[in-house]
Amino acid sequence: MDGIENNKRKSPILIKKMNTLLKRIPLQQFKRKDVEEFLAKQMAGIRGELSMDYFYRYLPQEGVKFLHNIRILHQDYYFQIDTLIITSKFFLILEIKNIAGHIYFDNLFSQVIRLNDGRKESFDDPIQQTERQAYHLSEILLHNKVPFIPIEALVVITNPKTLVESAPGHKEAINKVIKSGDLKWKFDDLNRKHAKEVLSKKDIKKVSRVLTKLHTPYNPDVCSLFKIDKNELIKGVLCLDCEHITLVRTKRSWYCINCNQYYKDAHIHALKDYALLISTEITNKEFKDFLNLPTSSQAYHLLKALYLPYSGSTKSLKYDLKPLLDE
Repeated sequence: MDGIENNKRKSPILIKKMNTLLKRIPLQQFKRKDVEEFLAKQMAGIRGELSMDYFYRYLPQEGVKFLHNIRILHQDYYFQIDTLIITSKFFLILEIKNIAGHIYFDNLFSQVIRLNDGRKESFDDPIQQTERQAYHLSEILLHNKVPFIPIEALVVITNPKTLVESAPGHKEAINKVIKSGDLKWKFDDLNRKHAKEVLSKKDIKKVSRVLTKLHTPYNPDVCSLFKIDKNELIKGVLCLDCEHITLVRTKRSWYCINCNQYYKDAHIHALKDYALLISTEITNKEFKDFLNLPTSSQAYHLLKALYLPYSGSTKSLKYDLKPLLDE
């Protein structure tokens, strides 16, 4: 599971899958540009979220929990919160936007209009998004018998060069949209607004545990997501440096003719690629085929040496690759 607390952050499984997909699809694959653009947007979002760590330092740390990228199933759909700050007086939802250019919050049509490099485009209103998040979160808390506590929400623009404007009289944008550097004074303002202590330190830890348990990372089949046939994926053991150069199996290692380097455990990286893109289970035959190994015996001995959990009978043995993804 992806870590959602500050001290347990891990790279999202989606990012690992996207990077692996780019390694394993041919350079001429016509969907490659779509994959690259999608990954670039995801990485921009992550950079925006990580940039907030600097500003979290100025908020109270004692008796406060910071949860990141919470994704919870509610009413048959998942809702996701970039950052949730849990205090004894109120909860604060942060919708973090790393958007460049000139953005305009339009309450008449519930949209954000961006002008960047001469291009004009519209986005869904993130203020309304936080209102939906607050609704789902309140229902989850009620279901888990958490005492009623106010839920506040802010939209945080992390790019310091972004010009932010709103329609005249758009009070919600004025009150709920901030730049990163304004987080501390806004938090202090909310802390004064909500004077009543609702949750004890024990309650805060309990809520954090409940939400962490309900959290389900976004873990799609990325080949299906981009409608890429898995048979198109590049097979073989890839060089850890060249990536697109397939290694040659020598007696006890893997050799790259381009780098003139030997790699002892390069097949483990290939297995991780298989787990991320195809399946977290693999048979001896599938292992032999994906790594382009000459014999089933060689495949068997390489797999056996990894001491992976397995299930099934001798002829239909399936090895569990999930432990490799936890490393």
